[in-house]
Amino acid sequence: MVAAMTAPIETGSKGLVIARVGGVPVQIGPSWLLLAAFITFIVGSGSPELGALAYVVGVAYAVSLLVSVLVHEGAHAATAHAAGLPVHRVVADLWGGHTAYDPRLSTPGKAALIAVVGPLANLALGAVAWVASLAVTGDVTGRVLYGVAFVNVLLAVFNLLPGLPLDGGQLVDALVWRLTGRREKGLIAAGWTGRLVTVGVILWFVVRPLLAGNEPSLTSIVWMGLISVFMWQGATAAIRTGQAREMLGRGTVAQVVQPVPVLRPHDVLEAAAATGGCAVVVDPTGRPAALSLPEDAAGVPRERWSSTPVSAVARVQPEPWVAETRRGDDLTAVVTAIQETQSSVVVAVEDGRVLGLVTVEAVNRAIGAN
Repeated sequence: MVAAMTAPIETGSKGLVIARVGGVPVQIGPSWLLLAAFITFIVGSGSPELGALAYVVGVAYAVSLLVSVLVHEGAHAATAHAAGLPVHRVVADLWGGHTAYDPRLSTPGKAALIAVVGPLANLALGAVAWVASLAVTGDVTGRVLYGVAFVNVLLAVFNLLPGLPLDGGQLVDALVWRLTGRREKGLIAAGWTGRLVTVGVILWFVVRPLLAGNEPSLTSIVWMGLISVFMWQGATAAIRTGQAREMLGRGTVAQVVQPVPVLRPHDVLEAAAATGGCAVVVDPTGRPAALSLPEDAAGVPRERWSSTPVSAVARVQPEPWVAETRRGDDLTAVVTAIQETQSSVVVAVEDGRVLGLVTVEAVNRAIGAN
């Protein structure tokens, strides 16, 4: 069941903003520093023939990986923007990176395109680095460029594995979504393939060497363990999201919306008498901005309702309380608004027109009745 949130939901992402591209912040998460330190140590300690220069090479590898990740995520972001989907941020962190964009206007085709461009960008960058490694004469420079080429090809291939949270899983999601017409089925299918891919990664990189009599290094085991945990958690989250969407699909906005008067700030409380003073108050542009509740209106003597403006009792609401939806849509948009505002009531709007209020109780009744 749905409940109003009692703790703030983090809508942003903590990290150092290193650039803004088209107004979209590009961030480095604090956890990326751990990854950079790990790479620097592994490369530095694994190349004793280079002496202290080995750690400089390690830093170069860490920075090149950051660039590779940002190129990958930048391709996702640029394609999402070109497809008309609002992009919120691009982040590089311990797990590589992610691009946060609004998927509500997405389609299977758009989702597939956004997913595939990331690995393609890595393949292109890898090709450039490989050609450059052949052209340079310095041993260290050539080694770094070859490493960049190898890492980008590895990133591309790994991300195309068919399971969420990888890009290949996004392709599975888009395919099942396209075949069934149901996004939630795509998420569940891609989540399960993500779990299978996770098991396959463990078998290939840990179990297989053990069976062959080769003992993997502690570093390899720890690294693969971290990757496997990340993948399993992402796959599980996709399955749960898909199941939640199935639950929300049991009802429609028409079943839960409660029509109420739509008033301007200077309109009097009497205009909402039929609903006991409950009304949506819009700003000069017609956008819902405040809410008049019966308990607040009850504080005004009934004989003064004809002279008291609704703005005197209306409570200003946070922007996310407006759920852009349609009467025939499922409950995803209104539940998202409830969670983002930590409120028990939000307003449903269709093409700029107020449909009415939606409460947590109404949503739970609709889900329980279906």
